[in-house]
Amino acid sequence: MLHSDYFKYEVMEKTRFSEEITKNEKRGDMNEPVLVVLVCSEKSDEKDPNIVAEKAVDAIIDIIRQVKALNVVLHSFAHLSDSLSSPSVAKIIIDRMHHMLTLKGYNVLKTPFGWRDTFELRVKSHPISKVSRSVLS
Repeated sequence: MLHSDYFKYEVMEKTRFSEEITKNEKRGDMNEPVLVVLVCSEKSDEKDPNIVAEKAVDAIIDIIRQVKALNVVLHSFAHLSDSLSSPSVAKIIIDRMHHMLTLKGYNVLKTPFGWRDTFELRVKSHPISKVSRSVLS
């Protein structure tokens, strides 16, 4: 999780796992205060994706409260593990996280799942501006 001044993305190319998106979803941005969450789902998450999503949301909210962010970006980032879950499970988890955070009143941007993309962000520099959390079911 990265407490950032801003986040911008643009999708560049479909993969075989790409979700269908509208023209408006091909690029997006979110400004301060924003917590950028790089989400990666692992094989062990396949046992109970809903529990993983719930625990991930709890971890995110803990950091949101500490950094006083109002905006959240959920960005699928498979590069964090060499033991990835199936793409379908990863999508279930990130979609559930998006739904739960939105229901809790946060302004959430979920970048398109499965696309090759570019992104830009500027990360702040304070003790909890860069944190990592592992969530197990």
